[in-house]
Amino acid sequence: MKLKTGKWMAALASVSLLATVTACGSTSGSSSNAAGGSPQPQNNTSGSSGAKHEWKIALSNSYIGNSWRSEMVKIFQSYAAQKKADGEISSYFVSSSGNDPQAQINEIRNMISQGYNAILVDAASPTALKPILDQAAARGIVVVAFDNTVDSTKIYNVNTDQLQFGKIQAQWLADQMHGQGNILEINGVEGTTVDRDRQQGYQDVLSKYPGIHVLQKGYGKWDEAATSVLMNNMLSAQQGKTINGILSQGGGEVATYKALNQNHIDPSKVYMTGEFTNGFFRLMSKDNVKGFAVGQPPYLSAASLDVALEVLNGKQVSKSVMIPLPQGSYKDASKFYVSSQPDDFFVDWTDAKNTYNLKLNDILPGNK
Repeated sequence: MKLKTGKWMAALASVSLLATVTACGSTSGSSSNAAGGSPQPQNNTSGSSGAKHEWKIALSNSYIGNSWRSEMVKIFQSYAAQKKADGEISSYFVSSSGNDPQAQINEIRNMISQGYNAILVDAASPTALKPILDQAAARGIVVVAFDNTVDSTKIYNVNTDQLQFGKIQAQWLADQMHGQGNILEINGVEGTTVDRDRQQGYQDVLSKYPGIHVLQKGYGKWDEAATSVLMNNMLSAQQGKTINGILSQGGGEVATYKALNQNHIDPSKVYMTGEFTNGFFRLMSKDNVKGFAVGQPPYLSAASLDVALEVLNGKQVSKSVMIPLPQGSYKDASKFYVSSQPDDFFVDWTDAKNTYNLKLNDILPGNK
């Protein structure tokens, strides 16, 4: 994918303005359940002008243990509520089954039996879910996988280029280190397509720099708590060795910073990569951290709903839809940092034009 980095550097600079938008009211309109429960489609009681559609939409999420997933689900719920109010869909449902492929398969079976017209999927496994998703597609259900996509020609995939995500991060780190030094590698959730492709991107770049040594690697699960444990364990195991860089997929940037401090390593002397978390940009803008962020926008769930509706309404849609990768660094961190939001907030919650008409209060954790 050709990255339109200039466009996105300018586009995401408007996040601070977007963050001032407040909700006009609740958009609650779907339910969630644990793995194995039966989804209950809601009746369309919202009135609107124009033709009504009886499309029923389900979102099958897997892992829910980090802020990105929570934000992604809230974005879907907010956008789906708009679509319901506008008469474009009749009902929607969300399930988070955990990072257990079989549990997610069971949940998708329930969605099929309940007659959903489209199923959006953030998959626990790119291979284990393929048969059930192909089965759903064969029954005429529109299946859209996003974020952690699925290798199938029968379904639609919406994502950023995860291979490029890894390559961009690794190349930035190699450039800052002039191709020499020791690094720690923090990956995401094991077994997912996102983690697989990002790691491949890392390997593709680092193989060109024999002077860069990966002392240790592990899975931070794109999560602060998991990254904290991992970082402290790795720093303890590598005690006495100089750490020049942290190659991290993201989601645990503040934990990484704290672990370095706790182990008497000056974070301002260690180059770091990460994702578009508010905490990372705070550290870059306030604490002299030399960091670089690449984003995986949580509004992929809203983009996937648009794709599903286009297909349901008879439009021709590419089986692979790519969203540009936002990028930012310590050199322009002030453009992205939103002082009113917590560290774990993902600042790329909508695009510059607010295409999905999202309101900040509707997508914050705990808001209904």
